[in-house]
This record gives sequence, structure tokens and C-alpha cells, in this order.
Amino acid sequence: MAGFLLQFAPAVVAPRRHPAVVGRASTIGGTPAVTDRTAVGTLSLPSLGIGTIAWNGKTEEDKARIAGVAAAAQARGLDFFDTAERYGASPLSLIPAALAGLGLPVDKSYLGGDCESNLAEWGRGATVATKFTPTPWRRQASDVVDAARGSCERLGVDSIDLYQLHMPDIIQPFRAFGVVDRKDEIYWDGLAEAYKSGLVRNVGVSNYGGALLERAQEHLARQGVPLVSNQIAFNLLCRREGSLATLEKGNELGVRTLAYYPLAMGLLTGKLAARNLRQAVLEKRVSPQRAADLCRYLEGGSGGTAGDIPRNGVLPLLEAVSDVAAARSKTPAQVALNWVMCKGAIPVGGASSVSQVEDNLGALGWRLEPSEVGQLDAAADDLPFDFKGAGFQTTDSKFVGYGFERWVLN
Repeated sequence: MAGFLLQFAPAVVAPRRHPAVVGRASTIGGTPAVTDRTAVGTLSLPSLGIGTIAWNGKTEEDKARIAGVAAAAQARGLDFFDTAERYGASPLSLIPAALAGLGLPVDKSYLGGDCESNLAEWGRGATVATKFTPTPWRRQASDVVDAARGSCERLGVDSIDLYQLHMPDIIQPFRAFGVVDRKDEIYWDGLAEAYKSGLVRNVGVSNYGGALLERAQEHLARQGVPLVSNQIAFNLLCRREGSLATLEKGNELGVRTLAYYPLAMGLLTGKLAARNLRQAVLEKRVSPQRAADLCRYLEGGSGGTAGDIPRNGVLPLLEAVSDVAAARSKTPAQVALNWVMCKGAIPVGGASSVSQVEDNLGALGWRLEPSEVGQLDAAADDLPFDFKGAGFQTTDSKFVGYGFERWVLN
């Protein structure tokens, strides 16, 4: 679920000197990703994953670039890729979810994107996690098993390393009329069947709050199936609204948190600048809605997904991150990713270039001191807002054609 990271320069933060990151390895034998790893169920993963929501190249040039990024990541030991059956699809393609909920005949065979199919080539040999999307017409445990089988075929594997429910069963077309038909327990049964059949090696969930996470774990445990992960939006700008409490609940239950948006769509890199975002809109490289929200976080303002952001937005936090980075001879992005690791989560960030892979790699092989974590916590606490996403990509909802459907972590 990690979003595409746009890189723009110059940085919004006042210039600071950041010495080159030391110890960047060019071969897998010397990379910190080989030794800095985390156990998730039966898997040994690098403590930093790569999200592939943007790995759906439309041109041959794009495809060649993404293939190069994937190869570079694996060569450096960053061999954990996260995807979903829906990645690469248009949000409007979920309109049939509403129509099916109304009982109208629609083609329900497959509404996914191309990311899984692309990973059959680009991710060969890597550890791949993918996700099942709850929809109104998927009403039986066997639907989860069938979907897992379809993901196996697209990924070109016999079994999936980590199979996750993409979100709670929130797509409820009749909600406005007081009719809600939640099928979460049915989907948990489907995960158990897929696990027992050997189609999946490990099972997880996404966007579950602490209470629902505990219910899911107990339900699966009664069938002898361990719940190993929960993927949520989590970063220095996204700790309220239940994110931090959910992570702590996961730590208590022994369920590993995977953190998408670990860099808050690039805001925590210090490389985003409002003027460059506006130029990117003119060049049609970023949507006006996304750019407007990111500019609000950077400069302050009201409206959109971001909501009410005071003047100077994230600047005070970026200064704190930059100070720690300078003292550590790291980049702000590396510090922000390491902070997530220090909280016990695996950050799953996007990578659209080899240079981003290299920068991400520099977050591994070391940890912030408790005093540094506290310094960053305090700077984040001083901000009167949370990161809620930008444009149609949010931290607490999915756009499903007829509107947004939301989940609640707290």
C-alpha cells in the first residue's frame, strides 16, 4: 500500500550539510539488508520493504526503468516487495462494486491492475506480499481462496509468501440506507483455508485497528493459523488517529506492523518544494488534487484531504529530522525510515529510481538512540495535525467509485 514517491528539488528545509552516507554497498555480500532483517511469521525479511503501487509502467521506457529499480533492489538485498491484486487499476473500476451490491449484473471476474503480473518478471526470486480486496460480491470463504489462486497465477508462483486482507469489509453500498453486511469473519475463514491448502505461507491484514486486529488473531488462532502482520499508514507525521496505538497493540500481540507511507508521500525527505509541485501539475506529472494537498502540508492552508494546516506546515518537524540527519551523516529520509524501525515496524516505501533504492538502503544497519527518537517524537507532538494522505490516496479510506469508504483505527 506504499505510494509513489515524487522527488523534487530544491528542498523545502533550509539548507543543511548532509555528508555522504557511508557504507553503501554495491553487491549483496556487503549490503546491510542481508544482516538487518526482521522475522515475520516464517519469513526473514529485510527491515525495509518496497511498495509497488506505482510499478505499472505504461510505456516501454517506464517498464525498463522499473525493471532496473527492481533488479537494483534485489542486488542490494532489498528483496521484499509488497503489492496487491488491485494495484495498477483505476479507482473508477471499483464502481462495479456498488453495482454488484445492488444486485445488478456486472463482470466480477477480475478488477485488478497489472502490478502482480509485472512482479512475475521483475520480482522473480524476491519475497512478495500481496492482498485480497473485500468487495460486496465476495461473500464466501472460497472467494478468498479463489482470489489467492488467481494472485498465484499472475505472480507466477505456487504459493504466496504473505497474503493480506487489504482492509476491513468497508465497501457497503447500502450503508446510507442503514444496511451493513460485514463479512470480515468469512474472509478470516478464507485466509485460514488458503493457508491450510498451501496456497499461502503466511497471512496478514491491513488497515485494522487494535480491537479488530485482536479479534482476527483470536479467530484465526482457533483454526491453528497464526496472524503475522498488519499493514497501516505510519510515519512521524501519522501517529495519532490510532496509528501508534495500533502498532503498540500489534507489538503486544506479536503481530508485526508493516508501515506504508513511511515518508508521508515524500514530505519527510525534505526534497519536496511547493513551486516544483505546481510545475509538475502543469507538466501533468502529478494530479492537481495531490499537489494541492502536499502544498498545504508544506506551506499551510485549508481544504482537501489535508484539512487545516497552520502556516509553515511540516517545516518545524523537517528541521528536527534534518538536525538528527546531519549529526548522523544520514539523509532526512534515512532518519525518518529508521524512526519507523525503532518503533518496531517495517517501513514499506516506494522506490521509482535506483537512487531511491540506494538512499533507502542507508536506513539499514544502524538505529537511532533513544534520545534521538525522543527528540523526533517531541517535534512531531508539537505539530497540531496529522498526515492524512493527499488527493485520492488517503490514510483512512479507499475511493470505491461511488465515494470514499473509511476505516477507523482507534
